[in-house]
Amino acid sequence: MASRADYCPACGTPVQPVASGVGTSRWPLIRNGHAAVGAILIVNVTLFAVSTWMGHPTLTEQGEKLLPSILGGEWYRLLTAGYLHQGLQFSRRLPAWMPLLQFLHITLNMMGLWNIGTLVEEIYGTRRMFALYTGATLVGFLLSAMWVPAIPSLGASAGVFGLLGALIAYGVVSKAPEARRLQTVCLLNAGIGFLMGGFFPMIDNGAHLGGFLGGFAVAWAAGLPRWVDDSREKLWSLISLTSLLVTLWALGQLFYATVRHLPV
Repeated sequence: MASRADYCPACGTPVQPVASGVGTSRWPLIRNGHAAVGAILIVNVTLFAVSTWMGHPTLTEQGEKLLPSILGGEWYRLLTAGYLHQGLQFSRRLPAWMPLLQFLHITLNMMGLWNIGTLVEEIYGTRRMFALYTGATLVGFLLSAMWVPAIPSLGASAGVFGLLGALIAYGVVSKAPEARRLQTVCLLNAGIGFLMGGFFPMIDNGAHLGGFLGGFAVAWAAGLPRWVDDSREKLWSLISLTSLLVTLWALGQLFYATVRHLPV
């Protein structure tokens, strides 16, 4: 049975056939098989805009990772924390540079999501991409909750590190020289990211490490898409659908909790 990710006989570069993507779209962020990355990016930016528009941190407070709240039954936080970024806050009580830091946080995360995620989705396909991103986010914030239980955290970087882990897994299982070179670049980037987390206390290295390990594990187990829609492909379709439903449930819980805690 042939793999969907065939290789160029001249250079060994993986070539993804059209059948493995989602086709074209009128939406610029969702064309050429980038549906998962486009959707994740849109949700992140939308929630950031809503948080900024609200003018107070109720949205992020109800969705960030915080172990006491998670143990209190708010398990949805393990997912919603990966879709939230602190909205821009302008207040005399806050340093003047705080809005710039908040803007840089989501900007760098979205750049990483787009640059790395589109490549992951082209290699693994939309279904596997969304499943591994969801798994990386869950594992990332679960480890973060155990690592620093009393300190809240949020951001898409756990999932982004999961994407780096997925590309490293691709280098492990692939025999193509391009995959091995890509693995080296991703290992270097992940190492720089972990090193920065050691110097800056506001960076959640627990979420980064958990996301990295989660993304690697799911990608390694998933393997590459196949031409034939056999039982393995049907299984990953089910896993992807489950990931989507769980994510929608978590976002719904976040919306309900936010509305419930809004000041009257």
